[in-house]
Amino acid sequence: MDIFFLLRVFSAFALVALLLLGLTYVVRALSRGRLIVAANRKLVTVVESTFVAQNVTLHVITVGDRYYLVGGGSAGITKIDEVPAEIAQSWLEEQKRTLGSQRDAVLKLVNRFRAPQ
Repeated sequence: MDIFFLLRVFSAFALVALLLLGLTYVVRALSRGRLIVAANRKLVTVVESTFVAQNVTLHVITVGDRYYLVGGGSAGITKIDEVPAEIAQSWLEEQKRTLGSQRDAVLKLVNRFRAPQ
């Protein structure tokens, strides 16, 4: 086989892989933003979740204006503790700032590729 053909095929695969990684990053950022924005609109909201082990997760949820740390697993859901509102709200504000900067970066990239009119 021709070496140039192999280089073109490899570069095409690399480009597709980079595009998929970029799209994954954008989708994750958008879904995180959707959760953060929804936290202000609902009475009960899952603010953050993390997996601890197989079938075991920790969640920070809001009920009204109170924040709780709960554990979920195959045995059910257990309230662990109440999270101080100052900690949760400062974390949410930081996430909103990060989301805003990510949104601005995506809009800047989209505007760069937008055809001039």
